[in-house]
Amino acid sequence: MNQDRLPQFYDQAEDVRRKFIQALPVIVFFLLLFYSVIFFFGMQYTMVVSLGTLLFQVNYKKQHTAGSLCVLIVQQLVLVVLAYIATWNLFLCIVLNLAVPFILIFAKTSQFNQLGYFSTLMTFTFLQFMPVDWKGFVVQFEAMCYCCAAVFLALSVYSSLNRRKSQIGTEMSCMRLLGTILEKNLDSLDISSELNELFSLQRRLYQEAYNERGRKHVVTAQGKLKYMFAILIQRTAYFVSTQNSIFPPSDEESRRYALSMGEYMKKAGEIDFLSGADTKELKREGRRLLHRAEQGRTDFYRTVSNFFRMYLFILHQAGKSDQDILDEHWEMPAKQKLKERILYRMRPDTFEMRFALRMSVVLTVGLVLNMTFDEGHSYWFVMNAFLLLRPMYEDSKYRMRTRFLGTAAGCLIITLILPFCTTVPAHLVFAGIMVACMYTATPGTIIHAVFVTCFALTMTTLAMGGNSVIFLRLAYVAAAVLFVLVVNRFLFPTSMGSQMRYNFQMLFHMHHMYLRILEDALTNPLDYWRICDAQIQYHMVHAQIREDYPKLEEDEQELKYFQKILSLTWRMASEIQQMFFHVKHKKRGTDARRIMEQYIYYSDYVLNQIQDMLHLKKEKRQKNIEGMKYQRYIEGEPELSTLMTLYARNLSRLYVHVLRRHQK
Repeated sequence: MNQDRLPQFYDQAEDVRRKFIQALPVIVFFLLLFYSVIFFFGMQYTMVVSLGTLLFQVNYKKQHTAGSLCVLIVQQLVLVVLAYIATWNLFLCIVLNLAVPFILIFAKTSQFNQLGYFSTLMTFTFLQFMPVDWKGFVVQFEAMCYCCAAVFLALSVYSSLNRRKSQIGTEMSCMRLLGTILEKNLDSLDISSELNELFSLQRRLYQEAYNERGRKHVVTAQGKLKYMFAILIQRTAYFVSTQNSIFPPSDEESRRYALSMGEYMKKAGEIDFLSGADTKELKREGRRLLHRAEQGRTDFYRTVSNFFRMYLFILHQAGKSDQDILDEHWEMPAKQKLKERILYRMRPDTFEMRFALRMSVVLTVGLVLNMTFDEGHSYWFVMNAFLLLRPMYEDSKYRMRTRFLGTAAGCLIITLILPFCTTVPAHLVFAGIMVACMYTATPGTIIHAVFVTCFALTMTTLAMGGNSVIFLRLAYVAAAVLFVLVVNRFLFPTSMGSQMRYNFQMLFHMHHMYLRILEDALTNPLDYWRICDAQIQYHMVHAQIREDYPKLEEDEQELKYFQKILSLTWRMASEIQQMFFHVKHKKRGTDARRIMEQYIYYSDYVLNQIQDMLHLKKEKRQKNIEGMKYQRYIEGEPELSTLMTLYARNLSRLYVHVLRRHQK
């Protein structure tokens, strides 16, 4: 072997070893379930093994309670029954395959969690492939219950083990990092890498808050704590990253205080303060630092005081019960829940609507064909169509290529190996080896498709001649590729490019929504659930644009152009979010309210002009600003006036930045 290639070979071998170790729990779970289902129920019911293993694979690294596990299992069993009903006749097949995928995608999937539907919809789809009579269904249901019991037991054990491990939460990492940033700032060291990490952690906190969506409230109690801490980190990141000379402080006393604050933050980074850990000492030390900060009169001390007030409030909230954390101000009205979470998404330009329609059509057509034709392996067509149809066109296109090439290679390998596998035990042993390789390989790659094909054909050839099965497998994969290609091109197509444009549109729409919330707060109490929902949505969209845009654009100048837009809009969002709470805490006279309203209308107008230059759809609701006086200062409210000025400056910078490109 060429000596130059040895390091590369060893790196690849190490990568395979690492992936195998990571996949080992899933491999062991599958094999134990696979052989035991064959022993207890028969080989014809092994389909449920893949469904149970997927449920385990998706959830075994998460924290679960007995209640949440029961919900997962009940969902699976209900879908088993619905899948059986869908096989009764053609009418039920069409109705249920139009309705169930649509509902599951709407309930579990979003542009931020694009595969949330997968484990549940796979159960509903795969159990329709080979229709069974009542007696067969009873055995199938028993096999699924057996798999669900194994999932429940395995996930309970893993949740218990994960709770025992000392895990560093995102909020703990944030506090440690803030301590490091303060210390490096005091020593006049470069903190750019730490700031980038802090922004990344802030986005992760919003993601974690989004994952804690509630039924009655926008978020659960844990989600509210994550959300409040995300706001705190966002504000802190804003202040330490601006050029306003707040950090580092200049006088010696303030520097000593900042050093004490940094030590406190590092100490807080050792305690899981959002998960029930003892925080008495943290609260005591935090109140002492807050008292010292309140004695100061500079912007530095005011900023630090605001930080500690909110941080101590979060610590206080974390010690309450779930019912006390989520009061009536956080409850989402039923009418708004229907409007915001369901009706708003039921438009032809939303991610969920477009993908739900595509998937429903694909499964309906595929399963109707499967029911109509007598050929025993026609389900391979709809199975591959289901696996190839992805939310994004680019991902789907990639999988079409890798699936076909991997299937062709797998068929060739099976042709060579079949003569040596003449007994049932030989087939089962080889199938087990293929399973281990399949879960080790990266999903969606050619290698993964090879092992999937080898496993499937190994099991199928036990009951049917080898050559005919191999030909059918390749033919059905080719047909599924063509079918999905047509659907992706002509039926509500969604590409990363179109989704990116939609996200930019949403980003500016959210800024208009912030202005509407600010306007409403001048006369009405704040709806905390609305602000929470808006902020989480905004930062999730912002993070997705930042993550996906480099995949679409290779030109360095274009990337810098849009990154500056993202940077300026992030600052504007940080500033207006702080305005909400300054507006909330004080009643204003007519003149002050009029100044604020005109400021909002002018900002709204400039945002619309920017959208027009970016060729984005403008907002319909827009006030006529002719004759209005623009002012960004309110007498007697220096902090609010400062925020208004900072927001206006960043809006102006954004306008100039976009205008320069527009004029070229």
